[in-house]
Amino acid sequence: MEKPNVELLEAVLVEGLYWAYLGRPKEVMPFLKGKLKALANGSFEVLEDVLSELEKFYEEVSKKDSIGDREFRKLKVYRELILTALGL
Repeated sequence: MEKPNVELLEAVLVEGLYWAYLGRPKEVMPFLKGKLKALANGSFEVLEDVLSELEKFYEEVSKKDSIGDREFRKLKVYRELILTALGL
């Protein structure tokens, strides 16, 4: 399986933030889970925990009136957690 493009992962995470802000926090999660599960090579347990936390974060964002630097910093943390869970 090919390694994920880090920039593409970042773009999908930002798109998830966008959809969450518009009130649709689960919009990108099925796509993200499917793609990353294929890359996990059977070790999906830790990754699934990270994605569950990411989904909760998106749900929190959907209830906010605005998003700012704090939310984008959190996305970077999730990106690093995902890459670590994938062993990259």
